[in-house]
Amino acid sequence: MPDVVATTLNMLGPCLSTELVAALVRDYGLTPATARQRVSRSTAIKKLAHVVFPRGVRFVYLQSEYASPHFWTALIKRLLEHSVSYGGGLAALMARGGLMPVPHFLIACGAPVAQKGHIAARGVLDRLRAAELVKVFDTPGVGECVELAQTVDAPSWELSRMRARISTEAVLLNAIKDWARNLGVVSYNKVALRDEGEEQPRVGTFNWDLAGPSYLAPLTQWDKVASSVKQGYLVCDTLLGVNVEAYQLQPFIHKCVTLRSLAKVGRCLQMFVADGFSAEAFALAKENGVIPATTTHLFGQDVAKALRELTDVLNSAFVNENTLEMVTAVFNKLRHIEGAATNLRGALFEYLVADVVRLGAAHTSIRLNEIVKDDKGRTAEIDVLAHHFDQSVRFIECKGYKPGGTVPDEMVERWLRDRIPVIRSAAEADRDWRKCRHEFEFWTSGVLSEYARGLVTDEAARVRKYGLKLVEGAEVAQMVSATNNLALKNAFRQHFQHHPLSTAAKQVKRVRRPLPIPPNAYLERRRLADYALDTEFDDDEEANGKAR
Repeated sequence: MPDVVATTLNMLGPCLSTELVAALVRDYGLTPATARQRVSRSTAIKKLAHVVFPRGVRFVYLQSEYASPHFWTALIKRLLEHSVSYGGGLAALMARGGLMPVPHFLIACGAPVAQKGHIAARGVLDRLRAAELVKVFDTPGVGECVELAQTVDAPSWELSRMRARISTEAVLLNAIKDWARNLGVVSYNKVALRDEGEEQPRVGTFNWDLAGPSYLAPLTQWDKVASSVKQGYLVCDTLLGVNVEAYQLQPFIHKCVTLRSLAKVGRCLQMFVADGFSAEAFALAKENGVIPATTTHLFGQDVAKALRELTDVLNSAFVNENTLEMVTAVFNKLRHIEGAATNLRGALFEYLVADVVRLGAAHTSIRLNEIVKDDKGRTAEIDVLAHHFDQSVRFIECKGYKPGGTVPDEMVERWLRDRIPVIRSAAEADRDWRKCRHEFEFWTSGVLSEYARGLVTDEAARVRKYGLKLVEGAEVAQMVSATNNLALKNAFRQHFQHHPLSTAAKQVKRVRRPLPIPPNAYLERRRLADYALDTEFDDDEEANGKAR
């Protein structure tokens, strides 16, 4: 005889134990006490550990549904109804594809850094880890990341998608920063952005993607105790790549509502920027006094489209003859945004190196940002992987710097000490790579110090089983010039060859003509003489006037 508890749960899907008890009472005529006892004693169902709902209620599910999309949706819905902290953390994670850096999770989960009577953001992460709902792992080039519990590790394409979203959001945050500063919404040099400092932007007890003080009259208050003006703030979080649903916005709403309850924190203008919002999410934001802004409404359709194209381009791991031209076109659309060049220069250099390699080596498979793991579980990222079948595998480390920039010695030391051993171990275990010659190369658009060059030279003389090569800015320029690819030459000249000082000198010599000053209002240009009444009459007119 089938277990009625498991059968009923299979029909309901993952739910709370109280919901399962109610279904047993309704469908099988059991008394509530009997139904609760059967649920408690059933071995055919699973009860989520470490997460207990009010009055001892548990979240129950079948093992076959664990970590399925239906499982996460049901769990987040119940958690948001009873615990915004845990539900908000999972909702924020699920909205971002189930994978995000830990520092970003601590911002987006909706929990404070530390506040009396509230679960801290770090505590939310620890509890979710203890419940085995999420796991934390280290990602090369990103750092600690958190992902929803799955049966297998995140594939490389999911990591590429996450990196692409993060890079695009960094450009977006710089655009929002410029917008807010140019309008005078915030103090010009006081705006803090995510990942730009040792600590994340903070207002009150919460971290944000962007935060800055404001002295606009509607946001300021008079502090009677300090006898001074209390400043207000602009705070903003972002999420690109999805049409934001109401449950995905709830963690941000919780942050905003809780922040307003802090008496010592000034008034805040709170904004959430995304590609789009569902009708329910838009209404939820408006009901709670939050600005639901889209990239199109803030910056126009051209910039919004360029941001989406940027995500698609950065997410692509393969290189073809049109890739660099597409990348350059997208970057040029966004170059007017202050800080965009700094955020994107490294990615552009990787595409440039990949194109140089593609043009110089026929019948070569080229991939970007490949992540490998050795038998000890260590991981490393390969910026450009060039596989010439049955002949050689080139593992290229790329460092795109502004013209004349010097690569820190620590980067070269880390490449030699940490990355090469991991990549070589993984290559020896790969059935296609182990029969090829291994070449490790370090390319940069800048220059290296004599110490760093000496490290590479000494290591190249020591090893025999693989090759080491160093390619600096001048040699990269020669390789680019040797090609017949106009797009490649233009991209390198524009972003990596023109020294900022020489460009500045040219701009000084060039006479810049400002826009003409607009004319004054028309009424201010009126002269009394233009509108004075004509008082000179001829004699006949004057006589007629007197007669009348």
